[in-house]
Amino acid sequence: MIINLFFSGYDIQTIIYMLIIFIIALTLSFSIHEFMHATVAVWLGDPTPRNMGRVTLNPIAHMDPIGTILLLTAGFGWGKPVMYNPSNLHRFKNHRWMNIMVHLAGVTGNFLLGTVSMILGSLFYHLVLRFSDASFGIALKALSDVFLYTYAFSMMLLAFNLLPIPPLDGFHVLQELLPYKVRYSQGYRNFERWSPMILMAIFFIGYVSRISILSKVVSIIQWPFEKIIGFILIPFEMLFSLIGI
Repeated sequence: MIINLFFSGYDIQTIIYMLIIFIIALTLSFSIHEFMHATVAVWLGDPTPRNMGRVTLNPIAHMDPIGTILLLTAGFGWGKPVMYNPSNLHRFKNHRWMNIMVHLAGVTGNFLLGTVSMILGSLFYHLVLRFSDASFGIALKALSDVFLYTYAFSMMLLAFNLLPIPPLDGFHVLQELLPYKVRYSQGYRNFERWSPMILMAIFFIGYVSRISILSKVVSIIQWPFEKIIGFILIPFEMLFSLIGI
């Protein structure tokens, strides 16, 4: 991902430009993700995320060292997990479903951000084509790139976090759906303990071999969400054409 820029053959000006675009897009993507976890937990009744300073879009509050490194190198990763107390959730009667709401809040935020980013990215792309010779054409191109890369990174973050592997959101959702007998079995505990290491091993093997199974799985998970956003985009594209953009 970002590291590959330095081996891309681009000139230094292009590398700096792309670095700025990547960092803005990545920051937006994972800040929204963790902010949504914290906001939904507080909305459901638990003040813990607010007390820990997590109800914020400040990316520093949400950085996880390993997850950030993966975001910068592979384009998918995670932020610092939002801590909350399930026993404080009281807005609805079903605690299991409230927990699922908290865990799915991050990927929901990425989906919404991806949708808005794709619409805005498309708008500015059309404006670039319309005003390519204007003095502000470069600014329009930069805005288009920011939103289109934010869309791409949001989709990757969404799909990656839906993997049913600790410490990702998909695992926590699966955990809430499993019978208590399974959740407290020794085999399940072993899976929970070793899964992060297995995940890192799969990533490392894929990176070295250039055949990333993880990337292919993430792409498959992304596909339906990208199709939905594609359908949402259609009326906006029609509107842009109608008003002559």
